Amino acid sequence: MNNHWSEYWQQGHTTSFGDALVGNYEGILKSIWQPTFMALQEGFTAVDIGTGNGSLPLLIRESLSRTNIKGQVIGVDLAEVKLAEKDECEQQNIKISLLSNEASESLPFATESVDLYTSQFGFEYSDVEQSIKEASRVLKENGKFSLVFHHANSMILNRNRNILQLIEQPQAAELVSCLNGIAIAMGKVSSPGDIARIKQDVICERIRQKINELIKSLVLLDEKATHDSQLMSFVAQFFKEGLFWPVEKKQQFIEFIKLQMETLKLRLTELVKASFDEEKLAQFIILFKKNSLSLNELKVLKNEQNEVLAWYLNAQKIPKGVEL
Repeated sequence: MNNHWSEYWQQGHTTSFGDALVGNYEGILKSIWQPTFMALQEGFTAVDIGTGNGSLPLLIRESLSRTNIKGQVIGVDLAEVKLAEKDECEQQNIKISLLSNEASESLPFATESVDLYTSQFGFEYSDVEQSIKEASRVLKENGKFSLVFHHANSMILNRNRNILQLIEQPQAAELVSCLNGIAIAMGKVSSPGDIARIKQDVICERIRQKINELIKSLVLLDEKATHDSQLMSFVAQFFKEGLFWPVEKKQQFIEFIKLQMETLKLRLTELVKASFDEEKLAQFIILFKKNSLSLNELKVLKNEQNEVLAWYLNAQKIPKGVEL
């Protein structure tokens, strides 16, 4: 799964919500971490799993910015990731580094070397049984294990599940195919005379009408998901910015649209599969005792509109010889 996520993070996103959230996480997804971060001690080492472009490491730095505590945060991701230059160059007490192409099932850290293990919308994409075993290995005694992870019935999952269902509709693929058909039918377009010619062309008009029918069909199925999928933005770009492009460039853009839709479909399929319902969560909790972890807190996070956002879990590693 690292290739399409590498492409996503290379676009400069800070969070996994893309354009839906500008900047870093806010609200409950930010405040829930504050007690954990403020409890960190001098010289700490924290590891963030599925770090993306470093949203949680940056929150740790921000949380401790008014203290004299020094420490390091190492973000790990299976994809290619990096901090923005402005974040990388900041000289502060908290050193941040990101490691690309590293799996949470096999971490490059010494046994019992980590004070805090975190993940926000990342851990659940892994083999959780292997990842929790590895988390226990690298954590120091009494080290903290804290996760925010996808809830199967969250507004995030519901929104993205709708987008996935929309782009899997045959009308979506047919719409992109029609763009290719009209690109060929229009031929070279370089003047107002060409526009007039196209309007009189029977084939072009038939395809244009079909495109409008397909758009209407998708909007009637789910207007919000149609917008969120960006498919309509691509169509608008084709007919506005791309109208006077050469046919070859139009076709290259159409291939780009196909790739974006397939990548989106792949990411959203993984998202749905990775989310936790109550049954899956119960099976996950069973693994804690086996891996010397004691659960301290588990709750559902909700936004100001009382919509479910995610699960929150906080645990710690039990010292050797202490009964669970």
